[in-house]
Amino acid sequence: MKKFFIYAVLCCTIFALVVTSGCAGPKEADKLVMGTNADFPPFEFRNEDNEVDGFDVDIAKAIAEALGKELVIEDMEFGGLTQALNSNRIDIAVAGITITDERLLEVDFSEPYHFAGQTVVVREDEEEIKSVDDLDGKIVAVQLGTTGDMEAEERFPVENIRQYNKINEGFLDLANKRVDAIIIDVPVAERYIEIKGGCKTVGGVFTEEYFGIAVSKENPELLEEVDRVLADLKESGKFDEFINKWF
Repeated sequence: MKKFFIYAVLCCTIFALVVTSGCAGPKEADKLVMGTNADFPPFEFRNEDNEVDGFDVDIAKAIAEALGKELVIEDMEFGGLTQALNSNRIDIAVAGITITDERLLEVDFSEPYHFAGQTVVVREDEEEIKSVDDLDGKIVAVQLGTTGDMEAEERFPVENIRQYNKINEGFLDLANKRVDAIIIDVPVAERYIEIKGGCKTVGGVFTEEYFGIAVSKENPELLEEVDRVLADLKESGKFDEFINKWF
């Protein structure tokens, strides 16, 4: 009898764990959860009211509205977005994410919605560095997990690269002469220069990249809906309104 009781308790415990784990994943059907990293103006950043705002946020709001859902924004580290998608924590990742073959192995992407190549940012009084080709032996700042990070790792030894979870920390180190340059997407570079000043881009754009909205490979229906809404936004002229607003 005692053995039977222990066995029954174990079975009930295992069943409870299975039920609990099975119920943890699903999100509310009337919400669209967007994962982002709000340190990438003008695409996503925190405004004066500490709300996540920007070009990508406007696009995500338009997608949610078209799907009849409420947009919920999860602000997280850029490097955690793929895991959040694949663990069903978020529905879409919209964070100035470049479509790459490597990322396509893990997630699916919408049709491209914005061009954004990499450029080099230096202090305003810098005269020696004129392009990415002049960065050998220099200390280069990048945002961890971005294509700027990937470009730096391909071009320079690891001891010359400084990786940051938030690129504004890289800009602060640039201003304080703790790094010599930053490799970053050109729209973000231009926005920081406009807001902060004290730095400049050199050498123009040295890569060709396109941003896409990332969706789990387990959710092809949502990907189709995202592409449909993006096409409608472009056809209606609403997308151009977002461009003019943020750029």
